[in-house]
Amino acid sequence: MTEAWGTLKSFAGKTFETLDPEFTDRVSQLIGGQDLTACFQCAKCSAGCPVSDKVNVQIHEVMRMLVLGLPEVLDTDMIWLCTTCYTCQERCPQGIDITDILFGLKNMAFQRNKAPQGYVSSRQQLYDTGKLYQPTDWEREDLGLEEVPHLELDETKKMFEKTGLLKLEEDD
Repeated sequence: MTEAWGTLKSFAGKTFETLDPEFTDRVSQLIGGQDLTACFQCAKCSAGCPVSDKVNVQIHEVMRMLVLGLPEVLDTDMIWLCTTCYTCQERCPQGIDITDILFGLKNMAFQRNKAPQGYVSSRQQLYDTGKLYQPTDWEREDLGLEEVPHLELDETKKMFEKTGLLKLEEDD
């Protein structure tokens, strides 16, 4: 799995080897076959994005990469740093389901082992303990908090098994 939040840091000097129209079709199918070419790069999505100053590739650039069929879009940090606030989707004058596309791209990236290490370890931590963070006894004691109640893990593990969350690697 990728260690950082996306390996594509800049378009400067980047040469894209493949334009893959089938990739565009696969992404389009994630949102019910919506026409991605409807995006005319107005950038209203990027202008309203709360993480636009934190990412290397803006959301309107992600949309352009999709239209051009560039699988390198899965290497961008935008798909992992998106807050899923739906602002981009609400601002899109073409009605493109941008946030839903990002959910799909995140799944595609994960299936290709292109996920930040934190996601992988968080998934395992959640499966093993039912929690994303395990405070120490002394941390809780310092804060004057009672012991954490016992958490039944069977239901959490059933959810993981039912959704296949631990089997999201490619070809699963």
